[in-house]
Amino acid sequence: MPASIRRVSLPLLLSVVTVLSIGTSADACGDSEAGLSCDDSGSGAEMGAKWMLSRASKAVMVDKAKALSAFAKGADGFRTADSYVFCVGPDGVMSAHPNPILQGHDVHDLHDKTGNYFIKTMVDTAVAGDVKEIRYLFPKPGSTVEEPKTTYYTKAGDQTCGVGIYDTDTAAPALATPEARLVSLRQKLDGEIPQAARADWNAFLETLNQVGDARTAALAKARDGLKAAEAALNLDEQK
Repeated sequence: MPASIRRVSLPLLLSVVTVLSIGTSADACGDSEAGLSCDDSGSGAEMGAKWMLSRASKAVMVDKAKALSAFAKGADGFRTADSYVFCVGPDGVMSAHPNPILQGHDVHDLHDKTGNYFIKTMVDTAVAGDVKEIRYLFPKPGSTVEEPKTTYYTKAGDQTCGVGIYDTDTAAPALATPEARLVSLRQKLDGEIPQAARADWNAFLETLNQVGDARTAALAKARDGLKAAEAALNLDEQK
């Protein structure tokens, strides 16, 4: 894979690899880390994205290498089902992204199918201490279909970092599915966890993610076993 992926359209690029979704909590208000209050305007998804971005910016300023590693892994609460932190360095290289096809590659000229060079715009306009927003088309994790997305971004040191939300997520009923109810409960608890217990809370969420990943892998293995058994039975019937 070449180091540069300039002038590459998203569907072609992201059809090479997909990324599994990881469910961790991100939304909160009234938290000392969030920089947001419960009176801030905007949807819960918007507030959650801005809160995650605020935490990410502070993490970069404290320890850039550690923060970028956490963003790429979706660790330390920097990932929900479809929202995550990504950062681009001054050279246009994606320094943190959960998708390995983007991580470490030059994305300055990455654009969606409408010709929107959103990375370039973010890098050129990001300002430290100022959260801006941009709309463009981008696939959800695990998909290659571009969907409308709003990303909130800012400057953190020499990094341009952003967190986005998809239109389909903000339009969906808040508690329509068990997964959504779980996210809502996590959000509520996250806002009430005291600062002294924050590290343990993040560790709990990461462990929960690992359990979910293990369950997904076990189900996939079971499906493969069932397919193999079905194929064997069909062979016996043909004999």
